[in-house]
Amino acid sequence: MTASASPAGRPGVTRAAGRAPTSRGDPVVRLVTRLCLLAGLLALAAMLLFPHRGSVLRGVGLPDAWLLPTLVVLTFLAEITVVRLRHGDAVEALSLYEAALIIDVLLLPPHQALLAAVLGLVAALVVQRRPIVKILFNLGNFTAAVSALIVVTHAVGGAPGTLDARVLAGVLLGSIAFTTVNLVCMAAILSIITGESRLSIIRSEARLSVYMATGTLATGLTTAEIGLHAPLLLPFMAMPALAVTYAYRTAAQEADERARSARLLELSHALAERDDLERRFLHLVRDAFDVDLAMLVLDRADIALIADAQTPGELSAEPVPHHLAAVRDADTPTFVAQDLPDDIRQLVVVPLEAGDRRFGVAALAVRGRRTKLSTRELTLLAPLANALAAAMRGSEHLDRLIEETSKLHAVVEQSTEGIFMLDGDGRIQMWSRAIAEVTDIADAAAGGRRLTELLDVPDPDEYGRLLPVTADHPRATVEVTIRRPDGERRRLRLSHSAVFSGATLVRDVVVVRDMTREHRTERLKSDFIATVSHELRTPLTPILGYLHLLRTRGDRLAEQKRQNALALIADRAAHMSRLVEDLLLASRMGDADDDLTPHVSAGTHDLAAVVRQVVNDLGTPRIDVELPGHPVPAACDFDRALQVASNLIGNALKYSPETEDVRVRMRLDDDHVHVDVSDRGRGIPADQLEKVFEKFHRVEDPMTMSTSGTGLGLFISRRLARAMGGDVTVSSTLNVGSVFTLTLRRAEHAAAG
Repeated sequence: MTASASPAGRPGVTRAAGRAPTSRGDPVVRLVTRLCLLAGLLALAAMLLFPHRGSVLRGVGLPDAWLLPTLVVLTFLAEITVVRLRHGDAVEALSLYEAALIIDVLLLPPHQALLAAVLGLVAALVVQRRPIVKILFNLGNFTAAVSALIVVTHAVGGAPGTLDARVLAGVLLGSIAFTTVNLVCMAAILSIITGESRLSIIRSEARLSVYMATGTLATGLTTAEIGLHAPLLLPFMAMPALAVTYAYRTAAQEADERARSARLLELSHALAERDDLERRFLHLVRDAFDVDLAMLVLDRADIALIADAQTPGELSAEPVPHHLAAVRDADTPTFVAQDLPDDIRQLVVVPLEAGDRRFGVAALAVRGRRTKLSTRELTLLAPLANALAAAMRGSEHLDRLIEETSKLHAVVEQSTEGIFMLDGDGRIQMWSRAIAEVTDIADAAAGGRRLTELLDVPDPDEYGRLLPVTADHPRATVEVTIRRPDGERRRLRLSHSAVFSGATLVRDVVVVRDMTREHRTERLKSDFIATVSHELRTPLTPILGYLHLLRTRGDRLAEQKRQNALALIADRAAHMSRLVEDLLLASRMGDADDDLTPHVSAGTHDLAAVVRQVVNDLGTPRIDVELPGHPVPAACDFDRALQVASNLIGNALKYSPETEDVRVRMRLDDDHVHVDVSDRGRGIPADQLEKVFEKFHRVEDPMTMSTSGTGLGLFISRRLARAMGGDVTVSSTLNVGSVFTLTLRRAEHAAAG
């Protein structure tokens, strides 16, 4: 048996073999051109070397006039008796052509043997409707190989008329020459098509070529001898050839089935993965069924997706062909052989259906004289189409699920309320951005941990509130106090919504609201009322006491004591008036920077004198003062500047330990004067630096608050400073202290402005 160049399935093979030679620069065209020239030269050499040589063997009973046509027909039949054997990704066409050539060379003169070989091959190639490039390649290949066979056989064996050792050696060496030429030509074309080296192809194919040459040599010699001496046995001689052909076809079918099984297994993986589903399905089905076209027409689009064997690896989207439009509504698998384009021999259409959903149709098509698809292929294709439809439906469901999940994820992530979910073991399965911000615990640190291990609850009695749900009470709302990693305490309200299977917890979705501000506000309100009561009672007590003293014993007191008592009463009354005024002023201020100009008198005052008065009024040695020795005029209201400085220095004394001093420094620049008040307190967290200027805000945890105050001093101070054209700012370092700075415009620059 001999092999012809028919490698299908490799990238570029069908494309190279199926187009006309339109470019002389094409390496395939150049190779075919050179091969045809070589074949012509070898054929000419064979005829010139043996112009009058007779046949190698003689004695056939047929007349000479019938012998040449008979052997031409025999050569033709041997070439079209093809077995397609899959060889890796390629398909090799095996035939009895070489055995027929040996018979031609033995029984015909050299020029007639060459003519019989060429005519039989051309007739077979025309009947098989091979592409023009392939016809020219095979014609050049086999003409060159046959010429080598003729030359070597006649040169070595001569024409003795009978089979002897010389003839046997000549035919053997001629077969080797034929196989060598054929193998070299095959390696040359496959090297261009596949990109492999010629030497590697020759090595991989040499063993098979030797086996095939040996078998065809034995078949040709035996058939020639039987035809010479016992022609009645020729029908029996066909039986080994038929047996070999059947064996090859069986092996080819088994190889095809293995290749198809591999493709179908790959297809099942593609359907499971649902990645690039339509393209992978079409290419794998086309390869598995060895067809020329695989097509999809989906109901959602008015185009056909086509995978063509002539363009391997590519997928085109084209308008629906008319022969598909006519059957796109088919509800059962259908064979179509009528009203097809000239280049399509057969069309198979199967619907794409899954449950109550229809997605369109899938179709396979074969061209030319290729083997038709049978009911067996249709039986395999129908469930594959249904599997594709099921995968497409699953992909749609998955897309919808992903979309809904994305929406849910967006809701969870953008919610201002914290949300987390627990599994049946109380482990975190989902931890939203808001709850991560509240607890200062990142999602990566929370995932998979138990809630009771994750949250630090200072009060052991509150641990049981973290998971209060039961099968009888799957919904519960509780409040707990937690301690963040940075030490800050937060009051949280947990709203549980659990799902149970019997008495077993399945999952628990918890919505968390940060109640720290509300809790702090309630505490501040209580503190505010207590503080105001205390602040009012402090000046009121000496007022009432001295009034009682003056009323009962005033006429017996010395004049100086009466004046001192009246002065103290006036001072305490003024203090109460300022306190009430602060409360009224704070009540009139909103959260925005309201215009307090009506409450501030414009003027120029010595800010250094203001600070000295505050220090003298406070009367404590803990104040370390550094002030210029000259007046520092600033644009301000004297009383309001006094009030702001008093608040800042008083706050510093209140939040510094009793053993630490408060430093008061004054700085001057071109436009402003700055009063820095530095304390040695616990400091202010970075996220609280601006909040300390809010109404009623206290930096201390409301549950561990140790200092008194209304939470209005800094709020009023900043507003008053800004009303005077300045500002109050703060910088702080935790566990080191804070610096509050009063900034006012210098008088001369304020006047210029």
